Amino acid sequence: MSRRDTLGRLLLGLWVLASGCDVYDKPHRPVPDTFKAHFADGTPLDRQALLGRPWVINLWVPG
Repeated sequence: MSRRDTLGRLLLGLWVLASGCDVYDKPHRPVPDTFKAHFADGTPLDRQALLGRPWVINLWVPG
């Protein structure tokens, strides 16, 4: 493998990693007023439950 190929793969990998960080990856943002979600068992999760606490939301959607 040449140096050029190695550099190209490295740059591609860095671009892929950097493209995953968008405006959603910013801490200390307020919870939107229109936030609505449900747990897997159907229990609702609203804005009041998240206020004043650190939170991380991980979405998983089967394909």
